[in-house]
Amino acid sequence: MNKIKIFFIVEIAFLIASCGHETQSNQQGAITKDSVRRQSITQIKKWEAEMHKSMELNNVTSGLAIKSYNDFVKAFPDDSLCPDFLFKAGEIATATKQYPQSLMYYKNITDKYPNYKNYTASLYLQGFLLDNYLNDDAKAKVIYEEVIAKYPTTIYADNAKMAIRNLGKSDDELIKEFKKKNGQK
Repeated sequence: MNKIKIFFIVEIAFLIASCGHETQSNQQGAITKDSVRRQSITQIKKWEAEMHKSMELNNVTSGLAIKSYNDFVKAFPDDSLCPDFLFKAGEIATATKQYPQSLMYYKNITDKYPNYKNYTASLYLQGFLLDNYLNDDAKAKVIYEEVIAKYPTTIYADNAKMAIRNLGKSDDELIKEFKKKNGQK
């Protein structure tokens, strides 16, 4: 009987000790995660400041900024800053002519962050990239039509309507139409 009591006392002591250790471990994990988040944001701000200092977009700095945005989104996918960082990554990727990557960032926003303030812009920009840089008029039209159907009162719907009218036309055709419309030869 005494052996059983001793066994239970040891088990209870072990249980209490392990619970205390687990709580301490969880607290350290939360502190570490918060610390990593703060460090990531500091790094992002550093790259953003570096980009804003220059008159030209430096490919190295912009690449490091995009990497920092990506790293943050991967580490903290539910963080409220993620869609902003993805949007910025999309803008930078477009500016540095990384069109497939830019499309991916905007698509990530529309797939995962439906309540994001720039959701409609992100959707429209997918069509714009497909239309103007990736030469996929069929996919661009589908996206433009979605923008028009879901957000008919926005500037993006107006732009999408105009883009659909011009899909597949060469620059020469567009110039001729413009001149004709304005009474020029």
